[in-house]
Amino acid sequence: MKMKRLLCMFFTLALLLVILSACWDEVELEERGFIVGIAVDMEEEQDGKAIFEMTNQLVVPAGLNSTTQGGEGKGFRNLSQTGESIFETNSAISRQASRKLDAGHLELIVLSQEVAEQEKLFADILDVFTRHPNMRRGILLAISADKASDILYVEPEHVKLPAEYVGQLLENRDNLLTTEQVRIGDVQENLLQNSCFVIPLIEVLNKETVNYKGIAVFNGESGQMVGTLEGKEAEGRNFILGQDQEGSLSMEVGDDQMAFAILNGDSKITIKNENKENMQFQVDIEVESRIAEYGGAKDIYKYQSEFEKKLENQIKDIAEATVKKVKDELQVDVLNLGNHLRIKNYDLWEEIRNDWDYGKNYFSMSDIEINVNVSLREPGNTKRVEEKGEYK
Repeated sequence: MKMKRLLCMFFTLALLLVILSACWDEVELEERGFIVGIAVDMEEEQDGKAIFEMTNQLVVPAGLNSTTQGGEGKGFRNLSQTGESIFETNSAISRQASRKLDAGHLELIVLSQEVAEQEKLFADILDVFTRHPNMRRGILLAISADKASDILYVEPEHVKLPAEYVGQLLENRDNLLTTEQVRIGDVQENLLQNSCFVIPLIEVLNKETVNYKGIAVFNGESGQMVGTLEGKEAEGRNFILGQDQEGSLSMEVGDDQMAFAILNGDSKITIKNENKENMQFQVDIEVESRIAEYGGAKDIYKYQSEFEKKLENQIKDIAEATVKKVKDELQVDVLNLGNHLRIKNYDLWEEIRNDWDYGKNYFSMSDIEINVNVSLREPGNTKRVEEKGEYK
């Protein structure tokens, strides 16, 4: 009987040791410093070596509940440090923090255009982040046209965390020049496949606002930023891709200004010639729109076909200008023509895939024809009649 009690006590103690020791290295929530944003910039080279500046944005919980602006009401704190490697620099930042840094809630990584334009450097930096055990594949990426850390110091009016504000900005697609959100896992996959890709390009507009400037274009083989598509160039890419088209276009009709709201859009790509030395693609763009603003006197219903034709010509000009820049200057297939070729003619794609938009670059040799068809819907609830000079 005594022996059974001893055995029970022994097993109980052993079980308690196992349970209690499982939490010996746990860090309490209050002792963690949660990183929500990271910015990476280039400093001046020293002895021929690249020097990085890295900025971590940490959450200040007390500031998230404050209703005051600035000062003690800030919901974030930025810590910066310089170094020759990302890992070294991040370790130096941790020595400034009073809490154990935790990247499990990281939402955004911003890299400066200067960093992205260095050959192989962008891919090396991304590799450091993807190797980290706590990094999620869903972290958003953005390129800053100027200094990346400036993005993390913007203080928007209704959002306490600049990193969160930029994430919401990247999610907003109510503009024709924006692209889909780009996440670190997507870019890593493109780099492994030597496929070109794009990343949103942003800039600081003022101390409270970040502006969506366009898209940064990357060569998949080198992992290097080779240029940008801004304004109409970015809009043209979206028309060609036919994805999530929303926004507006304006033009002059006679002496008057007319604005069109783009309601929906689609595109169809057809391969007309499969000679690898002279590939020919036809892109048929379909757009639905409505008249959002018009100060002229023409009867909208009577001249509807004329307005549609003018909008078709404008979209065609925009798309053709994008094709020219992408094909002749940037020479990377961010129009997804290679993916269409892979689906339609896999054997040909396998033959030329390593020379599509690098190497021999068959993409730059290809011919791309643009056709546009516009359907004008919902012309409006009013029309201006020239003879009477009034709304009717």
